[in-house]
Amino acid sequence: MLYEINTLALTMKANINKHISDLLCEHNCVVIPQFGGFVANYQSARIDPKTHYMYAPKKSIVFNKSLQNNDGLLVNEIALSEGLSFKQAQKELDIYVQDLNESLNLYKKVFIDGIGTLLLSAENNILFVQSNTRNHLLDSFGFSTIQYQAIHRNSVQERLEEKIKYIDQNHLTSTKKPWLRVAAIAIPLLLLSTFGLFKKDQIQASYASLFPLKNTAAENIIKTKKFDVTFKVESPTNNIEQAIITFYDSKSKLTLPVETNFEPKHFIIAGAFSSEKNAQKMIRKLKKAHFNNSRIVNQSQTGLYRVCYDGFIASSEARIALKRLKKTNPSAWLLSLN
Repeated sequence: MLYEINTLALTMKANINKHISDLLCEHNCVVIPQFGGFVANYQSARIDPKTHYMYAPKKSIVFNKSLQNNDGLLVNEIALSEGLSFKQAQKELDIYVQDLNESLNLYKKVFIDGIGTLLLSAENNILFVQSNTRNHLLDSFGFSTIQYQAIHRNSVQERLEEKIKYIDQNHLTSTKKPWLRVAAIAIPLLLLSTFGLFKKDQIQASYASLFPLKNTAAENIIKTKKFDVTFKVESPTNNIEQAIITFYDSKSKLTLPVETNFEPKHFIIAGAFSSEKNAQKMIRKLKKAHFNNSRIVNQSQTGLYRVCYDGFIASSEARIALKRLKKTNPSAWLLSLN
């Protein structure tokens, strides 16, 4: 009889562990009454540079001992899944909490399957280490951890050094004697110089035929003949000064467009309150956190005062800011006004 009771207790404990893990897939906070709560935050995909493993996005889970009030979420899940009444489910959860406390005091640690390990420190603080056996982010369903081969890239300096080394080995290294290389350069230069000395007169004659500077007859004709015709040469630079003046005159007459102030139509809502006093408290709190544009954005149809972090003109900017704020406030949402 005692064996059956222990078996049932272990089965119920395993079932409650599974219920907590399943709830973390759908919710960002699961409270175990009179014990503490698990809070989940979004964590982006990452790559381990040492092991070259690529991990999919997931929910990063932390444990908060201060969250002890019963919100009914876990008790209701146990009642529906196990076919128990709310009071019976609450009793089973009390036994589960008692077993957690006893295990922590006795063994200094408790393992919750699919979630992680709770450790009791010497200062009676509960530490939590998340398990990697389950990814609680539903958007990452089906993704697995993969390992890729390391990519080795040569820097510009390394490529340059390899190129210089290649040139040294294939072009500058030679088994020929140094005087042969000197002769290969000096002999053609010597032949050209000798040819130039013998052909000096012919080169001068040809040069003179191309530029008949000593033709005095042609010079006398040009000196004695007078031309009365005046030529006007058109050039793009003739009126460049006038063109510059005209350009700046026309530029000064241009009318600058009048700046138009656009009112933001997209707001990231931090919370909605039935009391305006509470809404003002929230605004003061947000402004202390450097959200200087925080304010009340109208009232909802149900009379709630909506407090925003900030307002945006473009919806794309608002979505980017919302994604960033959801990491610290999962309840934040986007309000777009027509």
